[in-house]
Amino acid sequence: MTLQLFTQFYADNVQGTILFAQKIRNIFNVGDTILLYGELGSGKTFLIREIVKQMGMKNIVSSPSFSILNQYEGDRFTINHIDLYRIKDSRELSNLGLEDFWQGPYINFIEWPQLLEKYIAWPHYRIEIKTDHKQPTWRKFSLKNVNPGN
Repeated sequence: MTLQLFTQFYADNVQGTILFAQKIRNIFNVGDTILLYGELGSGKTFLIREIVKQMGMKNIVSSPSFSILNQYEGDRFTINHIDLYRIKDSRELSNLGLEDFWQGPYINFIEWPQLLEKYIAWPHYRIEIKTDHKQPTWRKFSLKNVNPGN
């Protein structure tokens, strides 16, 4: 597997996260999968909310921590917002039927993808969000291309 850094961005406030969403919104296309990594409360859902807005969708974006999946419908495609935080093992993961979301006009954003990442055998994106507990609003965003075949 190869990871290639696509872009890096530092933010010291909420507006910085919004600017990062504006910067990357046109990178993603129908069929893309984006895995999001970061501590609890690092802003994964907030970033997805801003990307969805920047893509022109009018949906209200909320965390799918309890529903596991929220879908945001657009004219040309659907965004699947998947949160695997509460999924504990591969058996639970397989019962979700996520393979249905790899087909069709979707863009998939997946929070807490650690159990799933080994099954994604196609090129995808990875967003890592680093925080600093001494500066609660500071974020370092890294967007990477991932090619599992190499």
